[in-house]
Amino acid sequence: MAVLASWVWILTGCFSPAVAEISNVVSLYPPLWEDSPEQISDYRMEDGKYVINPWVLTDRMGMYRILLNETATYFARYGPENEQNLLWGLPLQFGWQYQTGRLADPTGMTDCGKELEESLCVSVNSWWADVNYYLSVLPFLAAVDSGMTGLSPNQIMILPPLKDQMRFCYNVSDCRSALPKTMDKWRDFFQYMQLPSSDFDGLLKKLWDAHTSSLEYPTRAFVDRYDFYSDQEANFGENWAIVVYYLGAARLPTTLNRSHSFQRGLPTRVLDDTDITPFIPDFTPLQNKVLVTLKLFGNTDRLS
Repeated sequence: MAVLASWVWILTGCFSPAVAEISNVVSLYPPLWEDSPEQISDYRMEDGKYVINPWVLTDRMGMYRILLNETATYFARYGPENEQNLLWGLPLQFGWQYQTGRLADPTGMTDCGKELEESLCVSVNSWWADVNYYLSVLPFLAAVDSGMTGLSPNQIMILPPLKDQMRFCYNVSDCRSALPKTMDKWRDFFQYMQLPSSDFDGLLKKLWDAHTSSLEYPTRAFVDRYDFYSDQEANFGENWAIVVYYLGAARLPTTLNRSHSFQRGLPTRVLDDTDITPFIPDFTPLQNKVLVTLKLFGNTDRLS
């Protein structure tokens, strides 16, 4: 464990040359950010409820956009333009998954996420999409439950996917019943944020506590999705999930600039069976280096 802890700093060292302050924060926003709902009233209403379909990219991204807007006032003292908001890491990671084709159907049985008319489709067959569900829907519902949004939990309707509906939760009550610890951690994060005594380090700790808790269930529940990918991609996904726990333990800040810069080291497409690190020709030296480091990290963790 001590070896892995020290490797966190080696991993962050891989990224550090890419970290730079960028003055035009709008240029760092995730893809389709401006096309996503900015406030809850931008979603359609049905029977007095706002209907959110997390299997449509802009609907899921909209939950992040609303959270960033609702929490902006609490991060204003740490920097201008909401750049220091620690929630930026979530939509940026989701945006990277979209841009690299990881939200598309890996089985090839549907056009979800691939053809132009299905480009905004988020596939339930995608391991990345399923894990991200618990890093988007749960924090959003917890924020509603905390009272931060001014909404009642009964005003939100989360739509299920076309299959495997029983593997997800859709409202505050069901999610609290299925994953009480995770919902409590997200609720605690949002409630702590509203305290006059809250500080940046405290927010960072509570965010990572909630983030890593959100990974516990889906990384176990959706291992069957690995069968839809090459061994290299499946291994990368597994290693990335492992590393996130250690990044959380290191309390790395997930601000806009920092998160955007970190993602420059991540692969720009889904890995296939011909990819051999560190010799993938269409990846940068940094991306090859990061993949090698993630593999070593994952292998060591599995042996410990």
